[in-house]
Amino acid sequence: MAKTKRIVPEGWFKWERPEIDFPFYNDDSAPTWHGWLLLGVSLFVAVSLNVSVFLPVDRTIFKVIVVFLIPLIALLYVAHGNLGTIIKRPHLGDIPLIIIVVVLYMIYSLSMGAFLQLVAGIQTHSNAAFGGTMDAGFFALVFVQLFGEELFKTDMLLGVLLLLFRRSGNRKSSVVIATFVTLLVFGLAHYAAYGSLLQILLIQGLGSIICLFAYLKTKNMLVSYAAHLIIDLIPFGLAALGAISAGATAAVLALF
Repeated sequence: MAKTKRIVPEGWFKWERPEIDFPFYNDDSAPTWHGWLLLGVSLFVAVSLNVSVFLPVDRTIFKVIVVFLIPLIALLYVAHGNLGTIIKRPHLGDIPLIIIVVVLYMIYSLSMGAFLQLVAGIQTHSNAAFGGTMDAGFFALVFVQLFGEELFKTDMLLGVLLLLFRRSGNRKSSVVIATFVTLLVFGLAHYAAYGSLLQILLIQGLGSIICLFAYLKTKNMLVSYAAHLIIDLIPFGLAALGAISAGATAAVLALF
C-alpha cells in the first residue's frame, strides 16, 4: 500500500505538524499591541531576573511571581483566558520526541561545556541552586519555576512572531527570527545566575533551541515543559540522593 504523502501548508517547515498552527500571529482579531505586550513582559522578566540579586527581597517568592505569574497573566489576557492556545492534550507520539530532546540536550551540554573549558579555556559556572537545600519544597518550586520559564519563552516567541508577521507576511522568516530573539533573551536572562556571558549565550541560550524545538514542532508547551523538567530533575535528583556530588552534577548539566 502506497504511503500517503504528508501535505505541509505553504510557508510551513517540513518538520512541523500541519494539523495545528501557532496562535495569535495570523488572527486579525488580535491587535498588534498584544505582540508588544507579550514581548514587553518577557523583556521585563529577563531584566528582573538579573537585577533581583541586588534587591532586598525573598528571591524564591520573587522568582515565582516574576517568572510564573506575570507571563501567565499576560498570556491569558491575550488568549482571552484560553490556556488551550499553548497547552494541549499530549499524544503518545510526543514521548519519543521528549526522549530525543532530553538526550540531545545532554549531549550538547556535555560537548559545549567541554569545548568552553578545554578548547576555549573558559571556566563554566554551576547554578547557585546546587548550593542550597534540596527538599520537597525545593522540588515543588522547580516544577513551578520551569513551567514559568517555558511560559517566558513561549510569550517571547509568540509576541515577536506576531509583530514580525504583521509587518512582513512571511511566516518562515518570522518564525526563524522570533526563535533567534527568544534564545538570545532567554540566555541573557541567566547572566546573574551564571556570570559568564559566553556560557549563557551558548548553553542557556543556544542550547535552549533543543527544548524550544519541541514546542515549535508540536505547538504544545506541555511537550517542551516535560523535556525541560526531565533535563533539570536528573541532576537535581542525583545530587539530592547523593548519587554524585553537586559539583560533578553541575559540571555535567547546565540548567536552562
